[in-house]
Amino acid sequence: MLGSAPETRGDGESASLQLTVVVPTRNEIDNLAALHRELGQALAGIDYEVVVVDDSTDEVTRPLLRQISAADRRWRLVERDASEPRGLGTAVSLGLTMARGEAVCVMDADLQHPPAVIPNLLAAIAGGADLAVASRYTAGGSALGLASPYRKAVSRAVSWAAQASFAETRRTTDPLSGFFCIRRQCIAGLELRPIGFKILLELLVCLPRIRVADVPFEFGPRYSGESKATLAQGALFGKHLVSLFVYVPLTALLGKVAFSAGAGMVVFVLSIALLKSISFHGVIPWLVGSLASLLVSVASYSLMTFRSALWRTGLGSQRLLWAVGLSSVAGGILSFAVLTAKARLDTIVVALLAQLVALLAGYSFATHVKRRERRASPLPSPADELSLQALANRLGAQRAWWAEPAPEPSSVGRLEKLVTPEIIDHVTRTAQPLLAVELPSTRPQVRVNVDSFSVMLVPHFGARPRVARIAVLVRLGRTPFSPRDLHIAVDWFSRRQGSGATAREEAQGELEAAGTN
Repeated sequence: MLGSAPETRGDGESASLQLTVVVPTRNEIDNLAALHRELGQALAGIDYEVVVVDDSTDEVTRPLLRQISAADRRWRLVERDASEPRGLGTAVSLGLTMARGEAVCVMDADLQHPPAVIPNLLAAIAGGADLAVASRYTAGGSALGLASPYRKAVSRAVSWAAQASFAETRRTTDPLSGFFCIRRQCIAGLELRPIGFKILLELLVCLPRIRVADVPFEFGPRYSGESKATLAQGALFGKHLVSLFVYVPLTALLGKVAFSAGAGMVVFVLSIALLKSISFHGVIPWLVGSLASLLVSVASYSLMTFRSALWRTGLGSQRLLWAVGLSSVAGGILSFAVLTAKARLDTIVVALLAQLVALLAGYSFATHVKRRERRASPLPSPADELSLQALANRLGAQRAWWAEPAPEPSSVGRLEKLVTPEIIDHVTRTAQPLLAVELPSTRPQVRVNVDSFSVMLVPHFGARPRVARIAVLVRLGRTPFSPRDLHIAVDWFSRRQGSGATAREEAQGELEAAGTN
């Protein structure tokens, strides 16, 4: 954890509030009194808390924050020292994990984000939105608080860059706003890796199915202090875009498919040119070029575009991956051959046209995969016993059960050492999946057919973002459970839908299918 909360005061405060306001601070001494006053006025009648994550380096901000949090039980202070990762993005991420409110609002401390707008954001959440964005660029909003025409131009330019790169960000007119409110259930358990200070961009891309609403607000002048937006922050924004492009599969599809198809076509053309230059003619250059192009395209799709699908679902997505790669390469090669034979065009022009055909073919398949992957429920929901047994069959687990609240007795001698009541309690408190593997000895084994003992514990959530029960799966064999198996299990439960006849029939079908594999 990046920081720690102050000890809980035994004042009987609610474990679940209506609202948590997360405020990252750094040397904000001149803004804090006004912020405390205006938040109290704006949120009168609302059951709320304020989580302040402080990175201050001066000697006056933190003492004042301690004074405010001591006097006002609704304020919770997290102090981070120089040994911990700092920055607005990590501060907000930490604040989100500590929030107890049903909704979580993120805002700056300099009052350019007016606290009076927060009730409007909450109203949008109450009206059905999962994420309400305080937008400077929707009807009724204003960006007058930006210090100069240059900053206004930069703000719009980076917003357009984000929207051009990621379709998910087009659900709001202000994807780089630092002022927003989100249902806590939507972010429960979600690991964020923001680079720089654009945490909303991370949420929009990583939560493609949530409902987003814009709420207009006037971006006011800074109450005190100076802007922390610098050229270095701009470089971090670019790095964040690259990180989202590379590490979040099924996003920026057009750009990824263009890269994959282009890489395949470049290899195809270069392979043919190379083989012809060393006196290979006829069908051999075409065959070698086609194979090299296919391998490069499929590798690119696997590394970026469909990484999550392959990791979670295995063989079925492998077939789709090869279908995408083959369609892209086949379209490019066929168009290249036809244009070369029928049209008197320069080779470069032919290659570019063939690349366009390859891009369109691959993109059509990729969008199909994206639609299939995103049919799943966006939030975890209960699973029944048939789904658990079907998962056990799929993963080769000998035993599987729900732990409520302690594991059932077992004749497997090593089970009690790995699945103890303390472990169950740990998984319940942390809400994090756990994988444990026990080898037969600390001595390296000569034989490769020695059994190991492995256990997976996967927390499952109820209607609220709290652990309802824990799935326990046990495997005794030569190959222990792997992190990939744990990811499959987590994804499996997140896709199960409620209870009732429909869910039972679906689970029964899955069980029968798993039993035939």
